[in-house]
Amino acid sequence: MPDAAPFSPADASGSSRRYSMAGDDCSLHFDLDTLTPKQQQDHRENQLLTAMLQVALLGIANPQDEVSLYDRFAEAPWADALNRYRTFFDRLGLQQPAPDRIGFYPMEGFYEAVARAPRADGNGDQETLYMVSGSNRCLHQSEEWLTISRNLNSKLHFAEHAPAAGIPVPATLLTHKGELESTTVSSFFATHQAPVMLKIQGLAGARNVTRVESQAQALAYVEEFADDLDVLLQAQINNDHYVEMTADLTISDQQVHMTNVRQILFANGLWVGNLLGPRVTLTAEQQSALLGIGDYARDHGYTHPAGINLGIDFFLRRPTAPDTLPPLLITELNARWTGGLFPAEFLRQLEANDTDAVAFIDLCPEAEFERYLDFIDDHLAQERSQVDVTEAQPAFSIVPMGFCPYPQQLDGTAQLFVWQIVLGDFAAFARERGATLSALTLPTVPAIVLPS
Repeated sequence: MPDAAPFSPADASGSSRRYSMAGDDCSLHFDLDTLTPKQQQDHRENQLLTAMLQVALLGIANPQDEVSLYDRFAEAPWADALNRYRTFFDRLGLQQPAPDRIGFYPMEGFYEAVARAPRADGNGDQETLYMVSGSNRCLHQSEEWLTISRNLNSKLHFAEHAPAAGIPVPATLLTHKGELESTTVSSFFATHQAPVMLKIQGLAGARNVTRVESQAQALAYVEEFADDLDVLLQAQINNDHYVEMTADLTISDQQVHMTNVRQILFANGLWVGNLLGPRVTLTAEQQSALLGIGDYARDHGYTHPAGINLGIDFFLRRPTAPDTLPPLLITELNARWTGGLFPAEFLRQLEANDTDAVAFIDLCPEAEFERYLDFIDDHLAQERSQVDVTEAQPAFSIVPMGFCPYPQQLDGTAQLFVWQIVLGDFAAFARERGATLSALTLPTVPAIVLPS
């Protein structure tokens, strides 16, 4: 197994690492040179969002590590903004790589540029990737590892193989675009009372998952693809009966252990982030079931002595739901870093797992970015060693994680994506945000609903 993988940050074991992460989802199952127009747009958006992950890596990495960033971060005015984030991380007590261990590379040809760059002195051990994919083949150089990654990250592969391994999944039909008008598909729609979930391979995030009301709607969704496109149809899970969750496991040759568990947060029906902390718990039976899925992944070759990350998306039956329903349903595996791994790792390093935490992505107008950073400055979380437990603590505090230095025109305004964690009283944060920032800054906050 090569020393280029989605290594778990909690199992660094003193090894020096270079963190190199860009938009990889599309290149896992598709050739980037032959993407459809919609895939090209999805891939570009995924590359942009990855910029936030790169900033967050500066807070996660150890001093002996290297971090690879887009070269846009070295340009004005983004270099100053990046330095401000590094100042925030310093004040939080995070041990960051020195400036000479940060590399800047073009977005296009990112991995090839990283591969050509000399490693810093004493840093030749491991290459930490978001996932093993086609676009970063020059770093992992392993067709076997790429095949394993394709299988374990495939919703279709999982739906096909999980039942035989005793893993509970929603009712599923595996088919192809060319068969979507068949009686088998119509019967599935009738049996499971449309809408049903349609899933396809290789698009970033939720872009590969949609609700469809009919066979005609399913065909329209996949119109741009060839007839042999693999399609997965799945019964929609009733949110009145289940709560949507996700967890990360670290898988090594010696063991499988759980590193975090999170509840998915939505705003206006769309994913925005995660709830972490003492309110998000699992029973011993539930933990055991999820750890068994780690064994399933390891049986498929997904393992490394240094420990690699596996994300699990799952649904837990609510206490009020009929007990005839399955207590646990697994929808997909993510043999990679997950979006929730970043805030979970920040909280681990900050020793803040005893506090409710809301990690979410939102927008900030470019013209108001400095004011947003000042707002963070005013409410920055304190390093635990500096907290005086005898003093009254603030209702909430903020841990900044990242920003994207590529403004996007949204509704006529140049907007930046920003990523942050709110510790403590989220309602108090929402009120202060409303009193301090404009309605265009962090506009999603009023719509985020936390579980009671």
